[in-house]
Amino acid sequence: MNKLTLRINGTAVPFYTASLNYSLEQLAHTFSCSIPAMNIVEPLPVEFYLNDKLILIGQIDGVDSSTDSSSKTVSISGRSKSANMIDSRITMDAIYDQPIDKLLRRVAAPFGLNVQCQVKSLEPIAEFQINAESPVENVAQVIREQGLVLVERNGVLTIENTAHAVIQGIGLEVGNNIEQLGISRKFDKQFHTIEVQGAWDEASATVTSNNIERSRTMVIISDQLQTEEACLSRANYERNSAIAQSLMASSSIADIFPELAIDGINRVIRVIDKKQDFNEMLVIKALGLSVSESSAVTSIQLARPFKDQSNV
Repeated sequence: MNKLTLRINGTAVPFYTASLNYSLEQLAHTFSCSIPAMNIVEPLPVEFYLNDKLILIGQIDGVDSSTDSSSKTVSISGRSKSANMIDSRITMDAIYDQPIDKLLRRVAAPFGLNVQCQVKSLEPIAEFQINAESPVENVAQVIREQGLVLVERNGVLTIENTAHAVIQGIGLEVGNNIEQLGISRKFDKQFHTIEVQGAWDEASATVTSNNIERSRTMVIISDQLQTEEACLSRANYERNSAIAQSLMASSSIADIFPELAIDGINRVIRVIDKKQDFNEMLVIKALGLSVSESSAVTSIQLARPFKDQSNV
């Protein structure tokens, strides 16, 4: 079994149970642990290592303790380093004609977060400003509008393509390394008409899907979008995202693995279930690591990958 270790304020701390969760649906990853009794009265820094590899760095958000006649138990929970940026509300004067990675570096620097861009080229944003809002919400909106994904990896905010890369040499197959595969098909996120309205009257765009009931309509208002091309890119992103989410798969794997911790998020893996006649490449959208004194399990959620060429 691979070994998960916990450090609180730089000191190794044993734990009874631990749960780490990564998801593309939210920037900050979460954790919770049951640990021996200790006095925690401030949001101490936390690190998790899988073997010798750092897989989560963050801080404690909450502490719960209870006592009975013979013992005291302490439970901690928290989020990864980007939580401070998520919770904050800031202002930023308008900046013009800069790519999103430069804007993100300027926003993230005060929170001690570095930025990496894994995308070859980024179009400049005509205008960007923040008015007493979460900087994450503003930046993430622009990144989505370019058909890209923002992932925090150990205190580094990484801009990637959707389904950025394939995990080499690893697959999931029922009867081989997983015991079961759940597949869910849902169509309620799809709309016949998706209309995106930008900052100006002339900044708007509409896309349609002919195989969807014509009355289903979604209107999105995004004041960060300055042009028709930017609105069209966002509309196409929303349509393709809904198509991808129409098929979801889930499974669990005994033990925990470095390849299926933070490095696995937004990566593509082959999934096979011969009994369901299923064989597809799916993108990992969420991972959960659960560890106790006697067992370790990785839960995994997957979706169909999609890529959208942006005109923002």
